[in-house]
Amino acid sequence: MEFVKKIVLNGGIIMKVRLLLGILLAFLFILAGCNKETDNAQHKKEKTKDEKIKIVEEKSYTLTDSITHNHVLSYSAVIKNESDKTLNVNDTTIKYVNKTGKVLDPHIIPSDPDVHLAPYVLKPGEEGYISAEGIINKEPDTYNVKVKINPIKPASNVQSLKIKGDAMSQEKENHILHIKGTATNNTKESTEYILVGGALYGKHNEFIGTTFQSEEAQLTPGKSISFDATSSQIPDKELAKVKTYKVVASTYQE
Repeated sequence: MEFVKKIVLNGGIIMKVRLLLGILLAFLFILAGCNKETDNAQHKKEKTKDEKIKIVEEKSYTLTDSITHNHVLSYSAVIKNESDKTLNVNDTTIKYVNKTGKVLDPHIIPSDPDVHLAPYVLKPGEEGYISAEGIINKEPDTYNVKVKINPIKPASNVQSLKIKGDAMSQEKENHILHIKGTATNNTKESTEYILVGGALYGKHNEFIGTTFQSEEAQLTPGKSISFDATSSQIPDKELAKVKTYKVVASTYQE
């Protein structure tokens, strides 16, 4: 009888140990699953962050060219690289759509409006400027602008150039503003071309538009070149509000 009791007791102890081990293993599996889920979510969040380009400011206008009398749609934006990676944003497209969401093609010339970016390689925290316009053969209804930015890791490095003597001016009745100045190659390598981009602001720091220029420039270190960055067409009454601006010059080296 004593022997039977020992067997029963021993069996009960074994079952309790097995039960405890089972609970412990289940807890470890759950913990591992939670850690895996947390890691995946964090990786997904980091990946999204790494590729994030934010549109900080944007403005669009419809106007009639005073010389050609064409109907012009113009778009300006300031974008910012909010990731921790240097990104190339040259693959940016813009579509004009009507109030129902339908693209205004084929009335836009060209069908994909010309998009200019400067700089188009953005370091973390750096801003870039977009200028774009298209011509439409009839006066458009109310429209929206769809911007698609596909940032990728760059194959080249952006180098900022020193700017001096910059000033803005506006010709009468042509809807265009100029930012002129001199860009100096303050890098250790020769340049093949430069890009100049800028943003225009009103009295209360309200965003009004952007300027752009692309120029082939064979500049050895220390050499300078004058630039003239012009805005996409903007109504004269809006350009009259411009009080301040930002302007940057850059080159790209492999």
